[in-house]
Amino acid sequence: MKNIHKKVPWTKIARPNQLMPEGDWNIWLLLAGRGFGKTRAAAEAIRQLVLSGKYKRIALIANTIQEAKQVMVEGASGLLSISEESEKLTFLTSKRLLKWENGAIATIYGAENYEQLRGPQFDAAWIDEFAKFQYPRETFEQLSFGLRLGEHPRTILTTTPRPLQFIKDLMKRDDVVTVRGTSFENLENLSPTFLRQLEYLKGTRLESQEIYAEIVEENQNTLWAWSDIENCYCTPPHFLQNIVIGVDPALTSGENSDETGIIVAGMDGSNKAYVLDDLSINAEPKVWASKVAEAYKKYSARLVVVEGNAGGELLVNLLKSADNSMKIKTTYARISKTARAEPIVILYQKHRIFHARCFHKLEMQMATYTPKDRSPDRLDAMVWAMTELFQLSDNSEAPAIFAM
Repeated sequence: MKNIHKKVPWTKIARPNQLMPEGDWNIWLLLAGRGFGKTRAAAEAIRQLVLSGKYKRIALIANTIQEAKQVMVEGASGLLSISEESEKLTFLTSKRLLKWENGAIATIYGAENYEQLRGPQFDAAWIDEFAKFQYPRETFEQLSFGLRLGEHPRTILTTTPRPLQFIKDLMKRDDVVTVRGTSFENLENLSPTFLRQLEYLKGTRLESQEIYAEIVEENQNTLWAWSDIENCYCTPPHFLQNIVIGVDPALTSGENSDETGIIVAGMDGSNKAYVLDDLSINAEPKVWASKVAEAYKKYSARLVVVEGNAGGELLVNLLKSADNSMKIKTTYARISKTARAEPIVILYQKHRIFHARCFHKLEMQMATYTPKDRSPDRLDAMVWAMTELFQLSDNSEAPAIFAM
């Protein structure tokens, strides 16, 4: 098979999160979206281990033997494709064996018959698309018993994540290095057809899972159902007569600080509202105040609605210092966050609120927030904006707005 990668060393073209981690790890868990380059990253890591001369017996495990052959061995980014001719790598198809000139051997297995891992010994393994296995825990445990050769057996586990408890258990282990990545990190190497397909996933569970590599849980306690979000996309009319900016402020900045939620929303002539922009940011107060001022001018907003529980007049003065012309309304939470959000949830269900495009981080907060959670910033800012647009009272359910 022609080597399509040999002209450029992998270390020259790989992104940092595609390179095998340094340090004393036993398992490299690479959770990444479709098209990220998981296969190439793992194949190059296996090649690196083999060429070091320290790893001689490798297990290559996919959902089926056929998938292992087609992706891990013979695929465009598989081991045969990335290896140099000088390495004299050969594939004995009938025996399911890869052999290197230095004596290293890799054997392919299908997880559907994970019992085949009982008996053989290995010093390294690569498991691909682990989350799709029918018996992921059993496959991994059977492999673990066989990883008993060499000074430091290692496992590379590549997968698009799913909400499997075993994956979450692995992520908590001290000997596991978890690396995350999204499909969008590899845009320059993805076909236009694939990129067009991504457009159809916007706002769905599949986008979060397959593109952003997030572990998306089904939770009956969340206020927003996924279907409420998946069906809320609509291009707003050119003219919106009422645009406001909702702000959920953070008075500190830093790695562990909350973001300041900044959501721009507008209403059309038929009393349908649209989320137009999500400008939320983790920054010091002067910076986010300037961002609000820029959005106020850009969208010709009527009003900035800012939660004042933590700042009051201080927040008004801060925003006025960024742009004294802004009209600012300070609102105070007098009922629970859940009670404030519930009327907005109903408006989504009634198809009265839409998103002008995908706002992934906001939508993930909406889809995962439960009444027991700490209230997220983007969601809070959106609720304040919509409360103002629909003229809801903070201590009233204002039922009249739900009549169609």
